[in-house]
Amino acid sequence: MTVSTATRSEERCCRVVQWIAVLCAVGVFTSCKPAPIPTPTATPTATPTPALASLHLDVGPTGATVYVNGEEKGHTPLTLRLPEGSYKVHVQREGYDPWQRDVELRPGDQVLVAEALRDAAPPVVTLSELPTGGVHVGQPIQIGALATDNETVAFMRLRIDGEWVSKVKDSVLAYTWDTHSAEAGTHMIVVAASDHAGNVSEASRTVDIMARATPQPSPTPEPTVTARPDMSAHVTAVTLLTYPYEPYLRERVDPRYNFRVVWLDRAAYEASNPQPQLRTFKAIVLENRYLSLTFLPELGGRLYGCALKSSGQNIFYHNAVLKPSYWGPLRRDENWWLAAGGIEWALPVHEHGYEWGLFWTYDVEEQADGVSIVLRDKTADERYRNDCLWTEIRVTLPEDRAYFVVEPRLVNPTSQAVAFQFWLNAALTLGSASTSGNTEFVYPTERMIVHSTGDPALPGERQTMTWPVYNGRDLSHYRNWRNWLGVFVPDAQQNYVGAYNHDTGLGIVRVFAPEVVPGLKLFSFGADFPARAEYSDDGSDYFEMWAGPCRTFWPEDDVILGPGQSLHWSEIWLPFRRIGGLDRANAEVVVKADVRDSQVHLGITVSQTRRVHFELEWDGQSFYQQVADLSPDTPLLAQVPLPSRAALAGELTVRVNDHNGVALLAYTKDIAP
Repeated sequence: MTVSTATRSEERCCRVVQWIAVLCAVGVFTSCKPAPIPTPTATPTATPTPALASLHLDVGPTGATVYVNGEEKGHTPLTLRLPEGSYKVHVQREGYDPWQRDVELRPGDQVLVAEALRDAAPPVVTLSELPTGGVHVGQPIQIGALATDNETVAFMRLRIDGEWVSKVKDSVLAYTWDTHSAEAGTHMIVVAASDHAGNVSEASRTVDIMARATPQPSPTPEPTVTARPDMSAHVTAVTLLTYPYEPYLRERVDPRYNFRVVWLDRAAYEASNPQPQLRTFKAIVLENRYLSLTFLPELGGRLYGCALKSSGQNIFYHNAVLKPSYWGPLRRDENWWLAAGGIEWALPVHEHGYEWGLFWTYDVEEQADGVSIVLRDKTADERYRNDCLWTEIRVTLPEDRAYFVVEPRLVNPTSQAVAFQFWLNAALTLGSASTSGNTEFVYPTERMIVHSTGDPALPGERQTMTWPVYNGRDLSHYRNWRNWLGVFVPDAQQNYVGAYNHDTGLGIVRVFAPEVVPGLKLFSFGADFPARAEYSDDGSDYFEMWAGPCRTFWPEDDVILGPGQSLHWSEIWLPFRRIGGLDRANAEVVVKADVRDSQVHLGITVSQTRRVHFELEWDGQSFYQQVADLSPDTPLLAQVPLPSRAALAGELTVRVNDHNGVALLAYTKDIAP
């Protein structure tokens, strides 16, 4: 069928009308009228933000105050975002010279200023108190000083009457002035401290030295001071860097012993941010021609120092600071034991006891052949003393001997039996600031019982180990200790124990009666001990020689004293020098003998000046004899060839007699090839 063009046009028009109707129905068009043309909306124009500059001030020391154009901005190190411009930057801190600079900043700059304020504050020097009332010529004066600085102290120097006598690269200075050559009169003591910026400050005191005179009895409670050509006893002072623990000490009573127990409120102490300060302690000094003994009544009456006058060496450890540790018989948060050094008297419980840090009374007594100090842990109030166990320690320095005698006396005045612990505890380094790895422990026994250890390769508490060699490690040499170890001797085989520092050539022997005081303990730290900061600030350590009537610290080994009973004994502590070690000893003689390169290397020393006759035997046959005049300051050192036909292995016997032929010491040792 043919459709005309007009017809097709009409059809298209109809379809357009239909689509318009549909779009209006679904809301595309709101009306069938043409939509109005929208009016264009104007777009707002953004205001440009000016670019900022970054100024970083790394000006030391940290915490210095920063001012920009006179306005405080914060503390260094500090980063500021600033707009373009010129700025006056000023940095200041107390104790330093201020710093100022003009800074020009442009948009986008990143400016770093790295400077250091110049230290302008000198150290502050605190000089210890000197003896009031003066001293006599020949009495030593302990001089101590502490310097603090806003940065670090470079060094300290001591000047006496205008002459520099000591210099230390440290913030603590301790010096003993030997006044034997000093003139009577007033003397000026000056301590100067310098920091690394060259700032210097001084502190000074005067001290009076009086001409040597016949001593008069001192007022109570001072002991009688004595002076003879080779003997003296006097009162002086020791200055020690000490943490301020005393304000935080509290007291209670242990009802079992009726003992005063002093404990530390550690939470309050730690919250105070404690810092050490110099503190002066009264000291009692006994001297003969060989030794000088120093006692500190205020620190448990301890024997603090034992110096050999020929060398100036001290056998005891001296901590650089008195710092309350966590160790002791109380709870960890109550203990405050001070690792001060020297010999302390520990009772009535184990682990240092209760009275190591309290005041002990004392008397000095002069004898025809020596001088003694008698230390007592209780007051003279008999009523109080009758309520509990008490002790006194007599330490005697004979006039002509290079040893001291310790005589403890324990008394139970009560009506009941008392079970308790008592120990002498000596902290030693034998001439070193810290225990040398070349320290040798001489404990004649074949086994030890472990009290505690931090070394997992060793047996645990209450277990037995071989001594001195355990699993191939020779523990008689300190260099083989890895961590702390405390051991008891279950069966002492001799009446002596000792130690020798091969670096300093200084040794100690303790001679005792095993049937009365069988208790022996050795303790030290080892190279890997992790807690040195608990008792000191310089990382030093020491070893402890414990001795007493109890075999161990455990309760089954407590000593029991019946009502009214007492316990008393005497023992000798003999320092010695330069004989190469220790084989055998008693109160008269110390001997060391080794065989190397077919020679006997022999060292002999004596406790008093005397003529000795010594003899060497190989496999029972004498091959060398000699007479020698010896003194504690001049030991014998000899190298003697073995007999020409001596076997590579054998028995070496050493015999030492006095000039009358009386045996002083004899022993035999096996020599392996």
